[in-house]
Amino acid sequence: MNTANIGIIGVGKLGFSLVQGLVKSGYPVSSIHVFDKSKSMLDRAAELGLKICGSLEELVSLSNIIIISVRPNDVEGVARELAKIRVEGKKVVSTAAFVSLRALEELIGTPSVYRAMPNIAAEVNSSFTALSPPNRKDIGIEKIFTYIGVVEWVDEQVLDALTITSSSTPAVVAELMDAFVLASLRAGVPLDVAMRSVAMVFQGIGKLAEQKELWSIRNTVATPGGTTVRLLQKIYEHGVKERLLSALVEAYEEFSKKLSEYREKESKKE
Repeated sequence: MNTANIGIIGVGKLGFSLVQGLVKSGYPVSSIHVFDKSKSMLDRAAELGLKICGSLEELVSLSNIIIISVRPNDVEGVARELAKIRVEGKKVVSTAAFVSLRALEELIGTPSVYRAMPNIAAEVNSSFTALSPPNRKDIGIEKIFTYIGVVEWVDEQVLDALTITSSSTPAVVAELMDAFVLASLRAGVPLDVAMRSVAMVFQGIGKLAEQKELWSIRNTVATPGGTTVRLLQKIYEHGVKERLLSALVEAYEEFSKKLSEYREKESKKE
């Protein structure tokens, strides 16, 4: 199977999760090239057998598809550097939040620009990755992200919203799982057993949720007068679901405000 030569700029938390997932899923390490200003990050990537590039110029020359995986504040600098290098005929994908397709196209000087919003579950090939724009679907780019999980092409405004509801969600889920682990410990369950139990429950429910409605899963477990019903009653009494929903909505509203401010700054630079 033909695989594209990938150049990944930035192998921090998300970038490294991406390369780990690619390697685990069998993507040829000889086709993955990385560049990062941090020597420690490059040393870590080298342990996976990846090609370490000494400059952006080298990475671009070896790659068909270039993935920018740096912090939003660093994207402009990287994009301007790419603009100085010959990137015609190559495709550029940014995994950063905030920076729009329009801004990327203007900074880099090429229309072959895409955005991706994966999450750190890429490390275990279980990421949900939103790709944009849907009117320029690219099979090569889609194939790369399929190696690390599930792909969905969406409009850019949907991709922006998924920053909170997909990309940031793993941290929230980890907090919820930790609460279940702590409750298990309090009930006398050994730590290793509690960790495995909670991990498998969340993994299993995730798979069920792909096939069934959430209310159906709940009702299947919650038999009248049973322990589950009493547990749900306590959760409702404490307003857990309502408080979580409220926190998510507030976080999204704050993100939307920050996004609007970022877009306004972008428009002023034009």
